[in-house]
Amino acid sequence: MTKRVLHLADAMAAAVLGAAARAHPAECCGLIEGMEVADGWRVTAIHETANLAEEPARHFLIDPQAQFDLMRGLRGSGRAIIGCFHSHPGGLPQPSPTDRASAFEADFLWLIAGGSPGGGLMLRAYVFAEDTGFSPIVLKGED
Repeated sequence: MTKRVLHLADAMAAAVLGAAARAHPAECCGLIEGMEVADGWRVTAIHETANLAEEPARHFLIDPQAQFDLMRGLRGSGRAIIGCFHSHPGGLPQPSPTDRASAFEADFLWLIAGGSPGGGLMLRAYVFAEDTGFSPIVLKGED
């Protein structure tokens, strides 16, 4: 089976990495707007949100009002919330046990920025399925 691809414009990848750098040492977070395409998904916008977690250095909690407002704004557009992004300050760009405990929506994308502004930040993409957990997907940069 061919791996599915997340098509992410370089400017949008830079927006996620910029959010991670600005939030460091706390976690950044936000929503990914996009659509399904033949080989996976295409990101059409990145929406940074406030991290409302009680311990933002260790967890993230996307503002539910921001999510609701975005869902309402996307009605009838052909686009949807296809995933979320967050950072692991000083950590690896891979799902943590906390991420797994928080994940519940099948085919929901998780974009994770790991590292630090001084040491470099890396971005990785995953898709979640209840039976298999997180699976890495190809992250394809585009102009």
